Amino acid sequence: MLSVNWLAFNYDIYDGYGRYSRYLVRSLNRIGVEVTPLLTDQVRLSGWIQRLAGIDYSKLTVACMPPYMLWPLPGRQWNLTMTEGTRLPENWSGIINARAQRVIVPCEHNAEAFVKSGTEVPVNVIPGGTDAAEFPVMRRRYDGSETYTFLALADRGARKGWVEVWAAFYKTFGTPSDTPDVRLVIKTRNDPANPDNLLDRIAGGLTDPRVSFWREDVASMSDAYALADCFAIPSRSEGWGMPQREAAMMGLPVIVTKHSGLDDGHTDSWALVVEETHRDRIPTNFPHCNGYWQKVDVSALAAKMRWCYENRNEAAGFGRGAARWLRENQTWEHSAQALKALIEEYGQWH
Repeated sequence: MLSVNWLAFNYDIYDGYGRYSRYLVRSLNRIGVEVTPLLTDQVRLSGWIQRLAGIDYSKLTVACMPPYMLWPLPGRQWNLTMTEGTRLPENWSGIINARAQRVIVPCEHNAEAFVKSGTEVPVNVIPGGTDAAEFPVMRRRYDGSETYTFLALADRGARKGWVEVWAAFYKTFGTPSDTPDVRLVIKTRNDPANPDNLLDRIAGGLTDPRVSFWREDVASMSDAYALADCFAIPSRSEGWGMPQREAAMMGLPVIVTKHSGLDDGHTDSWALVVEETHRDRIPTNFPHCNGYWQKVDVSALAAKMRWCYENRNEAAGFGRGAARWLRENQTWEHSAQALKALIEEYGQWH
């Protein structure tokens, strides 16, 4: 039986790397790979304590974390990681070259960023996935009398594109007297990745009853997606883009831009794409993001939101097709199979 260590700094459902680890560990186990989950606190212990704990470095260790967190291990280590920028932060490639034998990233945009930034070890692309059991399809039909709800995400500051969704909402739906049967829910939480507190300033002066902020954490994001008729999340950049795909897995029409982790060569199969974007330098106060990202054109985003509002059943039909495509092509089991094949090909030697 193929056996590997899986090293993570957490397995938290509220953290992107944590969720990535949870899904892949479970999926690898389901397809017959023996996985030993480890935490970074364990590998920082004295060697003799690690040996007493049964940690076996003769097996390949897959470390799912940003490169700056990599620990020098006595055995073979691969780094499963990602970036949202076009270039890596300073010293990331140096750490990778010194401590990892291979890098695995979820998209070609990431692979280019790692190579251009000086990563010398092999870089492989294995797309991430979605979980059909956690995100069941919602089937909705409309008669035109319902209030139509858009969901935006602000859990990572402005990077998820909520600022542009806010602007597009008012551009196309005006005031409450103009369009009373539409809502915007912005899912957020206290987050150090919101460095300018723009969201808090807007929320403090909010008087529009159509707009609300949801600050609570949830056991599964499916509870958040279930609130919405459409998920508008034109992220400026993504390493992979789990929220976009999770909502599409539930049958929601999802509005995205097609670049970075959202450009998997099949984006039009599972999302409503706004093509109009412009390149913008990433602010220096965004952690671990270097280079450029893409901001969506607000007018084009507004037009896509208006289309969903005016063509509700057609948009819902697109969402159901997106859910089918993801189930057939982009689950965590697909990711695990690809990772297993790579380990079988190279893991014994590199």
